[in-house]
Amino acid sequence: MRAARAFLLLTLPLTLLSACGFGSQELSGTAYLAISVEGDQPLTKAILQEEVLQAQMIVAAFRKLHPHVAIETNLFREGDFIAEVRRRHAAGLGPDLMLLQGSTARTLVEADLARGLNLPEVTRHQLDPDSLARLEIRPGTLAGLPILRRPQLACYNRSQVSASPATTVALIDQARQGLRVGLAVESRSLFWSTGPLGADRALIAAAAGRPLGARERQGLQRWLEWLSAANFNQQVFIEPDQEALVQGLLERRLDWIPCNSGNLSRLREALGPALGVSALPSGPYGPPTPITRLRVLAFGTGSTARQRRVADALAVFALNPWIQSTLTTDNQDMLPTNRFVPPSALHTPVLKAMQRSVEQADASDAISRLLPAGDPRDRALNSLVTAVAFGELTAKDATEAVIRALAPTP
Repeated sequence: MRAARAFLLLTLPLTLLSACGFGSQELSGTAYLAISVEGDQPLTKAILQEEVLQAQMIVAAFRKLHPHVAIETNLFREGDFIAEVRRRHAAGLGPDLMLLQGSTARTLVEADLARGLNLPEVTRHQLDPDSLARLEIRPGTLAGLPILRRPQLACYNRSQVSASPATTVALIDQARQGLRVGLAVESRSLFWSTGPLGADRALIAAAAGRPLGARERQGLQRWLEWLSAANFNQQVFIEPDQEALVQGLLERRLDWIPCNSGNLSRLREALGPALGVSALPSGPYGPPTPITRLRVLAFGTGSTARQRRVADALAVFALNPWIQSTLTTDNQDMLPTNRFVPPSALHTPVLKAMQRSVEQADASDAISRLLPAGDPRDRALNSLVTAVAFGELTAKDATEAVIRALAPTP
């Protein structure tokens, strides 16, 4: 009885998302869900399936409980998402729910295109504290509800290499011996390497507007020199974005890449048991600093009372420990945000690698908060990194340029 009561206490308080309870009401009607797709690459069928996989599973299970509910879904690129929501909101067609990046949710709330959330303490207690911290826009108010986490990992072809190189030195050494390594010049794809090379603190200080000490400047220059040197290795392939890396591994043109856990379904389908997954390499100056992408449900401001009840109910359902456990174990391409998902659901080697990645993400999470996706400073960093990687700018000159580019605007 005590165990059963504990389970009910874990699942029921989430209904307090809404000011009016809906547990005793029969839900009906249509709600509109907008999903953001990362990157600027063409939206292929495979990418769209990857982005909607979890949402489709949640909606399908939800409709078994509430058969009179319909959820209509639209997908938009992350870069176009805010403008699209603003346009639809002005026309009275704004979405009721949005599944998107945490940084985008914050921007939407600040623009009055999404409503902030004030969760009861019993509900907050169930959620991963780091995810909550990333979404807090002011004390007690969140930009959205954290639904799932996508850690950054090393993905590789087991038929070409038996295990992922443990260090950045080993990675380059194995590339000299024939391992085809892929790196993307997108800053978010490369942040993992700032910790091993001692540049993470420099990027955080520069983005926060703090002056850099001599060691921090040296670390930043060392990282840029590593990128420049990697390009001269014929077995290191510099790609424009993360999707190009995924395609390279899918087509077996690359043997090792940094990947996002959201890519694992596609990679498994193509590589089968040849797909290897591991934590990213460490380095002489510290562990890797991978990015954990946080997927969030944000709530529209123009919903009717019925649409709002449906949206709130779907959010509650998505956070249920059983649903999150099922998504985690069935797909193995995400980590839950509900802390009460049973540990037995996280026992596989792939999920353990994801957990390790999340534990290593403190520094890069700080960078993500200071440089949210779409920030002009992040785009400037991408341009400078690209120039260094292709030899158009020396690491020494780029060091000062990066510091200037990351300075917060007054």
